[in-house]
Amino acid sequence: MFAIISPFTQSLDDIWFVYKIPSDFQGILKNWMIVHIPFWKRNILGLVLTIAQNTDFDKTKIKEITSIYNENIFLNNYEIELLKWISTNYFSLIHICLNLFFPKNLLWKIIKNKFGFNENIKEIRYDFKYQKTLNQNQSKIFNEIISSNENKFLLYWVTWSWKTEIYINLIKHYLEQNKQILLLVPEIILTNQILQRLKKVFGLEVIIINSTVSEAKKTLYREMIYNNKVKIIVWTRSAIFYPYNNLWLIIVDEEHDNSYISDNSPRYDTIEVVNKITDLNHNKLLLWSWTPKINHLYNALNWNAKILNLFNEFE
Repeated sequence: MFAIISPFTQSLDDIWFVYKIPSDFQGILKNWMIVHIPFWKRNILGLVLTIAQNTDFDKTKIKEITSIYNENIFLNNYEIELLKWISTNYFSLIHICLNLFFPKNLLWKIIKNKFGFNENIKEIRYDFKYQKTLNQNQSKIFNEIISSNENKFLLYWVTWSWKTEIYINLIKHYLEQNKQILLLVPEIILTNQILQRLKKVFGLEVIIINSTVSEAKKTLYREMIYNNKVKIIVWTRSAIFYPYNNLWLIIVDEEHDNSYISDNSPRYDTIEVVNKITDLNHNKLLLWSWTPKINHLYNALNWNAKILNLFNEFE
């Protein structure tokens, strides 16, 4: 048997490499495990992307996996397809795309052999404290989102249209089902404003992650998200690469904001990526903007996203 592996370090111009699976590892090795592999004159770490029964390469020249770093799975089911899609769609080497899914602190700990899964991470509890109710038009949009067979929506109207009230009620709806909700925001200032509002409603332990959060804490949050210990996550664009195992709703606030475009390789568009995640994970996706980008509006139509608005709220 053979494994297709992506090294975490630079891998020349190749997309991935093929290694032979030693007989001792067969039946143990799984996709998304991290392994030690011989690479030139070094022994480096790589992530198993696929396990194959055969290969077209010359088997006499294929090296064996040295050892399994850890038998835990570091990513979830849909992320392998997302990784390949990002690499292909944005013309980036797969090891560069792979680094999107691993915080720097986590990768450093793995390379230094200092990482261990924490089985005693506490689960965050939420207390819903809210008195306001949605008006007729807001309720119509809320019900459309939660009950529709469609799972992609573009909501547009001006900033004072109480869209946050819809956010809060959607979060409450999925939180009561023990689901994970991701709210993407474009800037730290906006993040803090929304966080303060959500903390008043859901309690002080709503997680916010942005550039002010330490790399070590991002690694902790990653474990909490992976183990479904946290349900409400407010974050900037890098949140889309964390391993959600129970994600049912993604909200993208101010979807027109240019900070959703990555300037570093791979230069991805967050809106396109969350659309792909929704295709793979079958969660609900809500994009909000008072001035949707024309290409996003066009894409939304191609994605069969339903266009919602609050225009008749003030009729």
